[in-house]
Amino acid sequence: MQKHGVFLGLLFCLLSAAFDVYVGFVTQTLNTLLVIFYCFIASSALFLAVALFHDPASFCSRVKADWDRVLVVNVAVLLNWGGLFYALRYLEPAVVGVASVACGPALTLVISWFDKSSAKVAFADALIACLVLASVGIMLSNSLAGVSGVETATIGERLLGVSSVLMCALGTVMYTVFSKRMFALQWSVHEILAVRNIAMIVVCLLALPLTGTGFYLESGLIAPMVVLVVAGHLLPIYLIQKTIYCLSPIHVSLVLLSLPVFVLLLQYLDDRVIFSLASVASVCVIVLLLSGRALYAMRREAA
Repeated sequence: MQKHGVFLGLLFCLLSAAFDVYVGFVTQTLNTLLVIFYCFIASSALFLAVALFHDPASFCSRVKADWDRVLVVNVAVLLNWGGLFYALRYLEPAVVGVASVACGPALTLVISWFDKSSAKVAFADALIACLVLASVGIMLSNSLAGVSGVETATIGERLLGVSSVLMCALGTVMYTVFSKRMFALQWSVHEILAVRNIAMIVVCLLALPLTGTGFYLESGLIAPMVVLVVAGHLLPIYLIQKTIYCLSPIHVSLVLLSLPVFVLLLQYLDDRVIFSLASVASVCVIVLLLSGRALYAMRREAA
């Protein structure tokens, strides 16, 4: 199951990297809230239909019994995806990819430390988490100073981007930990996906009319939106949910560290992004840390 989870996690990272680069490009012309709304209303409708088709009575009883966990998961999604979309609008995709997932292992370790039911964390995982987290501060400082692949953003926009990416990192960890707890309570993948987007949809419904944009989508933007919803959102969220099911929280966070590698390879398809030595160096450090952790794990299993 662990190998299967790693494969699904890597596939998720590849699709998410393409999604991140595309979102960073398309949100320059489309309202960010509008993109979020269509992505999340489509996924909620699909997985809610699946949940109600399989066993509506069981699904409704789970929601009533575990409403507090459903609430936490909704807050996590609000932080995770809301932060991601706004960070991609103002920061270099590779920086967003690194920062959003690099904070994950360290935050997961902190949460797992207080959670007595969590599996014991290996020393190698803890060491990698701390080393990777140390690089995030330097990278975000560079982004605030304008030393990154996107140099057109103002200081206010870069500050908003950095704040958003930190929110995204916190949401990622919260979602990983509490989804794992819901799996332990016999929640299925499609049931979690059916209830996790309620808060995000409500926020979009309230905020979009205030922006003056509304919900109208021009005909020329329908095809890009379909690509975003299907290939960039529906499939990746299913893959990450299956990954969380197969792996422990700390290993999910570590697999997600491969996301910046894929983002770095794809981000130069966006004309806004120029080459940044700082971004390349950060990704290389993460790759080396992950490689060291993998070799250590192989030696431990062989012994």
